[in-house]
Amino acid sequence: MKEERITTLRELVSKKQIFAPCIWDVFSHRAAAMCGFEATLLSGGAFSGNICGMPDIGLITADDLVRQTEFIAESSTVPTIVDADDGYGETPLHAYRTTRRLARAGAMALTLDDTTGYRGYNRWGRKFRSGAPDGTIDHPVVSMKDFLAKTKAALEACEGTDCLLIARTEAKLKYGLDEAIERCLRARELGAEMTLIIGLMNQEEAEYVAKYDKGWKMWPDVMTKNGVPDVNLEDIEPLGFNLVTAHFMAAGAMMGMMDVGKRTLQDRNLCYVDSLTGGFPFGEEAEKKAERPRRDGKTDRMRWMEKEERFNDIDLSTDVGIKGKTNI
Repeated sequence: MKEERITTLRELVSKKQIFAPCIWDVFSHRAAAMCGFEATLLSGGAFSGNICGMPDIGLITADDLVRQTEFIAESSTVPTIVDADDGYGETPLHAYRTTRRLARAGAMALTLDDTTGYRGYNRWGRKFRSGAPDGTIDHPVVSMKDFLAKTKAALEACEGTDCLLIARTEAKLKYGLDEAIERCLRARELGAEMTLIIGLMNQEEAEYVAKYDKGWKMWPDVMTKNGVPDVNLEDIEPLGFNLVTAHFMAAGAMMGMMDVGKRTLQDRNLCYVDSLTGGFPFGEEAEKKAERPRRDGKTDRMRWMEKEERFNDIDLSTDVGIKGKTNI
């Protein structure tokens, strides 16, 4: 029996703004779905911390990313966007192969950017968030031509799949916002349906981008400063920012594990953790919370034990024409 695919990200963002948390594995993805989020982003930074124990400085590989995408997509009830960095190689053929592999692995969207091997938020983020103006952050990006060649390759790799390409540029940090906007517009000329400019900070910049870039846009990792959000999601939605991501699941996971771990070490029993709600993010109750409607109107739940019971329902009572019986 063929199972219907889950609702695609393209279908979701065509109707409304989608707010998606950054995740790193099946557990964090399942927790996000149980919370009610309609999509997730497999973040390079969060994933790097998960498998390398290292900050976001570009250390993961294409094989790492494809394998993790397969794991998440296989158990997924909501679409996952994948941070594909620069496509994991210098040429457009690298971008083509990486994109094709991720789309086949189950990515419903991916971001492809203009960075080099010297990439990752932890290389430049502190200076950026401290107020360094555009054009003063030494963050290398490839040429316009090389970026567009990779974009063109990735768009072709997405053909015939449900994977939406998000053309992402980090040129604003070193060359300014106008350069970033031009890269987005030229990517749209090639067929990119959504664009993403890293380094947007406020409503004024959102309005400036929207003045020139009229299509679907992703707001990168909405943050706060002194307890105030950089932007309000409802204010940027009319400007075309119909996908917004944020990093917070990792903080929640660490805080929860530290709380439970310290309390359990102190009590030397499991009374505290057994008193908590939520629990293991699988099983019957968890699947009920995580289920999502499919495009055929049914709900998407794996029901593994029901499947096993059905597979094991074998009738050996009929006569197939061979004399004698076996006890095996």
